[in-house]
Formats: sequence, C-alpha cells, structure tokens
Amino acid sequence: MQDNQNFKAIVPPVNDSPYERILAIGDVHAAYDKLQSLWKKLNVTEKDLVIFLGDYLYGMGEGEKNIETLHWLIEHRKQKNIIFLRGNVDETYLHSLFDEQGNFFWKLNSRIARHIKTTAVKEPNFPEKIFDFLKNLPLSYTLEVGGKKFFFCHAGIKVDVPLERQPKKFLLDHPQLKDFYRDYSGEAVIVVGHKSPKKIFKKLPRLFTEEPELKPLKVPNRNIVMLDTHAKKDGPLSCLDIISGKFFQSNDEAQAESADGIIFVCSGNTCRSPMAKYIMRRLLAEKNLSDKMIIDSAGCNTHGGSPLSRGARDVLKEHHIPFDAHVSKKFTPELYQKFKTVIALDSGILQQAKEISGGDPENKIRLFKDFTGRVFNVADPYRTGDYLKAYMEIYLFCLVLLKKLS
Repeated sequence: MQDNQNFKAIVPPVNDSPYERILAIGDVHAAYDKLQSLWKKLNVTEKDLVIFLGDYLYGMGEGEKNIETLHWLIEHRKQKNIIFLRGNVDETYLHSLFDEQGNFFWKLNSRIARHIKTTAVKEPNFPEKIFDFLKNLPLSYTLEVGGKKFFFCHAGIKVDVPLERQPKKFLLDHPQLKDFYRDYSGEAVIVVGHKSPKKIFKKLPRLFTEEPELKPLKVPNRNIVMLDTHAKKDGPLSCLDIISGKFFQSNDEAQAESADGIIFVCSGNTCRSPMAKYIMRRLLAEKNLSDKMIIDSAGCNTHGGSPLSRGARDVLKEHHIPFDAHVSKKFTPELYQKFKTVIALDSGILQQAKEISGGDPENKIRLFKDFTGRVFNVADPYRTGDYLKAYMEIYLFCLVLLKKLS
C-alpha cells in the first residue's frame, strides 16, 4: 500500500458511504498472476466496495491466462460488493464469440475460442457462463461520498454531455480521447482505465509536469484518475482507494514467481510436465501451501497451444487430481529466469533445457530423484502408451520434492 499526495484533492472530506474502502481496479488483461498478487494484498471484506474498470481479457489470439481469469471473474461476480464494468475488449469478445442468443461460435479460428471449447469438454455450461458475464457488464457506475461525485467507466466521457447520458462508444473506446483529457473541467471525479498515463503523456505531454510512472495517477488540474498501468505487458495491476487516497499494486509477475516457484519441463508439455504441475499443486493444497509457491509447466519441443493429452486427462481424473484448461507453452529463457527451480522429466530434456537457458547459469535445472537420492527419468507416455506408470512415478517424485520443500 502506498500513499500519494496527488490524490488528496479527490479524497472526500467525510466518508458517509456504507463502506470502509471504495477500491477501483484498472485493466486486468488476463494478467491472472498479477490479479492474484493484488487481490491477496487487498484483503477484501464485505465492508469494501470493489469496482473493476473493464478489459479483463487479452487479444483474441493471445494471452495464456484468459481461461483462469474468466473462471475467477465468473466466481467473484456472485459477490454483491464487487462491480465489474465493461471495457472495449469485453465488448469485442461478446460480439466476436457469441451471437445475440448467446450461441458460442465453436468454429471461430482464434486461440481463445479453442481454449473455451477445450474447457467446455469438462464444463459444458462454461460458454454460457461467459456470455452471461459479458452481456451483463454495466457501462459505468456513479456514487457520491461526502458531497463528491465519482463516475467510474472504462475509457472516458464526452465532455459536453451529462454523465447520465454518456454515449456508449465514449465510455468504452473513446474516439476523442485527447479532448477528454485536455478539455474536461467538471467537479465530478472521473475514474478510468483504458490507457496508461505513459500513453496519454505521449499524446498530450503538456498536460503533465513530467513523464508519469506506471502508477495510479490524478491528472494535474483535472478531476481525472487513471488506473491502467499496463498490466498486460510490463506494468503492475493497480488499485486506488478513493476514500483514503492510498493505492495498491501487484508484485512484478517475474518476482512473484521466482521467489518460490517450480516449473516442470518435458518435451511437448501435454503429458508429463502438466501431470507433474497438477499433482504438485494438489499436494501443496493438501498442506495449505498453495499460496506459498507458483507451480507451472512447459515443453522444450512445442510451438504451444495444445491441450492436455487424453491419456493425461484420464489418469488425472481417475486419481481425482483437479486440472484446468491446460494450454501447452514452450520453455524459454524468460521462463528459466522466472522460476527458482526447473525440473526436467528426463536427461534428454535436461540437456535441451540447459541449452535453451544458455547453459543453466544459475544452476537450477534438476532431474527428479527418488527417496534414496537416485536420479530418475520418467518415460514419455506419448511414446510408451503407459500413462498410469508415468503418473505413479511423477506422484512419488513429487512426494519426495514436497518433503524437501517442507
């Protein structure tokens, strides 16, 4: 939590609302890990009002965390003290993935559509839930605290139109954004996402005294608060409490993972390494350690985008190991840097992972070991066809790993 003198001008003189905090959160853009990091910091209770400013997902062909983010959104929309507003990306998803009756376009050639279809195999009503969530997102939210009016929306407003009659296109994807930032002089505080302060600075440098950082910002001499801090790329996810003027930001995604993170690596990232990921997550959950460590998986020989193999799904189901809509991804130098420990599933993968990482400069790539300390290779069940054997070996090695971690 940080205090910023810049926000004192918008803080109500008295809190006559029924809430202790009114928390506005900027664009998420499928930055699921940053969302989790921020949410833990906020410690939201029923005494808080939370307002998300829209754009929850990423581009139609990008973003590996769209499904996880959608599950989180759908679950939390049940809470009466959380308001999800609509952004331009949400509008795009609504009209690109569904018809007016809510029918999902199964044949749509985009990564997110394929991910939804994969998830719907085990959650048949998942597309219906997404449609219901997106179509019911309001365009704006207004409240008054201590005599100050606050207007929350995604992009901005048309300055010559009353707040209650704002055009939809201005609220979602403002066609005259420079006019909004340059010409708005109203008393109501407009809280927006959509563009980071750095992007507006490039268009209107004279509006600022200096180039802004990736932090929540009140525009100088304007009752405009900006909360998009580029979480989809290199920035944190940000939240402002308008009651106190204090703001919160997620930890850097890489720092959050490298602090205590394990990534399992195999060849195609559809069998062994995802099985290890889900088994390890289950074991950590049983010890109430899920929030202490990030667990992930990747493959050395994949272009990414493939679902969990049928054999892996079947054996995980048989042993009651929960799994989500896994999508394969390639092991990269960036993933090597993010995680404290890299575990290769066989010696061939170990060598490939070392080559990809530039020789394992931090000496953190390992093979599985059994209880006697003997190094072990897990055969690829895609080649052998024996998924049960691979599962049992991985489960036992994860138990050894858990004991060392404990």
